Amino acid sequence: MSFFNKAADPDKWKEKYLNLLDEQEQSEASYKNSEESYREKEDLLCKTIVRLTIATTGLDPNLDPHLLSIRDQLKNGINSNALKDELEKFTASVAQIKHEPPQDSSADIGLLFDFLLQQYKTETQQHSLKLLKKKAETVKFETPNQLFIAILEVIEPDRDISNNIIANHIDIGIVSKQLLLLLEGIEIPSIFDQQAQTAKQLLSAPSQSTAAFETILDKSFKLLLKIKQHNQSEQQDFDKFLSHITEQLAALDVSVMGASTAAIESAENRIRLDQSVSDQMEKLKLSSTNATKLEPLKGLINSRLATIAQEIQEHTQKEAIQRQKTQQQLDDLVDKIKDMESESSELKSKLKIANTQALRDTLTGLPNRNAYNERLETELARWKRYHSPLSLIIWDIDHFKNINDSYGHKAGDKVLLLIAKQLSDHSRATDFISRFGGEEFTMLLPNTDSQSALVLANQLRQTIEKTGFNASGVSVAITISCGITEFILGDTDETAFERADQALYQAKEQGRNQCCIL
Repeated sequence: MSFFNKAADPDKWKEKYLNLLDEQEQSEASYKNSEESYREKEDLLCKTIVRLTIATTGLDPNLDPHLLSIRDQLKNGINSNALKDELEKFTASVAQIKHEPPQDSSADIGLLFDFLLQQYKTETQQHSLKLLKKKAETVKFETPNQLFIAILEVIEPDRDISNNIIANHIDIGIVSKQLLLLLEGIEIPSIFDQQAQTAKQLLSAPSQSTAAFETILDKSFKLLLKIKQHNQSEQQDFDKFLSHITEQLAALDVSVMGASTAAIESAENRIRLDQSVSDQMEKLKLSSTNATKLEPLKGLINSRLATIAQEIQEHTQKEAIQRQKTQQQLDDLVDKIKDMESESSELKSKLKIANTQALRDTLTGLPNRNAYNERLETELARWKRYHSPLSLIIWDIDHFKNINDSYGHKAGDKVLLLIAKQLSDHSRATDFISRFGGEEFTMLLPNTDSQSALVLANQLRQTIEKTGFNASGVSVAITISCGITEFILGDTDETAFERADQALYQAKEQGRNQCCIL
């Protein structure tokens, strides 16, 4: 190859080609860095979505399988098609979480009057019932009670009917007890605590007149309606949030697919460039081998090198544009991930607060009945496995209703707070104390037999008896009674609780301010 020495600038083409190869290597290094950055951000996206699915698991049983499937999809990175299919299923499940609209009662009214028309066939009754049916279907009655009274006036015109006729046939005590159990059994939002406490005390009051009972029923039903509306509102907010998250996940999926497509296109462009340069060099080598004259060979070499240089330049420009586009997509992706992490943290905080409120009594700060049920399940499992003793104590404040009636509900609340504090401060760290409802408290005592529980209970009872309390400047004596039982073979939570409750009843019957074992 002596012709290199004869050229005016013999190493110029060689240097130029080597420079182009250096630029290509730098471009590849830059691409690798960009690809590594993309992988890091993809990993961050996967972790964020997994955390979000974990945070929202348990909010709705219909969504949990989809959340689990999304987590499984992301364990080995993002598979766009599979993730997209799962997101579509998740979106469909979210769309199905709707509240059924109130059903029209006109069909039920029609069936009621069809039955009445078959039973009461005198001309007067038939005519009156048809008129009443038309009124019920068009004008509507404000309450079912009004409709029933109107029907009674038609079928028994000679009977003295008043607004209390239905109430007079109801056992007020049974209805009050059932309503009280309902209020004790449902989760009441903290904003309704005071109203619920008032309703419970009214329902617990003996010897209610019919008029007073109707007022109590009205207040109780209005409270239950408010609680239902509040829960529906919270559910709707949750549905909106899930829809929002679904939209964001879909947007992230599009961004990831775009970035993935850009990376694939960049790799394909680099392969095409490598192939083109290889072809050009092969042709250049072949031409050099077959060349017989210098000048044509120089022209051919210059032409091939110019073509190679142009292709490398075009590829470099396309790479720069593609990298800029990919970087923008990744920046947008990072911003979206940060927004989702922020929303996820906010959701976790809200869920933590909601969980605390669901398991805590808002007045005393003690665990509530739901928390007691959870802890009892754990302690029963431990008791069955290790056969270590487990005792239950049910506490009840003596003459609590008299305190409320004499000094007001605020004084009653202060007594509850005082009892809660004394029980907490003077019990052992392993004991679990909860406010079961009203003026009742429960204690679970692991690794404690009934006799040891009795010793502890009497110490607590005496401590509370010595505690002073003033209401409106008057010193009020506070005492507390309890029933104790130890779990025995074959016991369930219900049988043991029933036994402890009977022991408490026995303590009350024997004069209060004492503890009994059964």
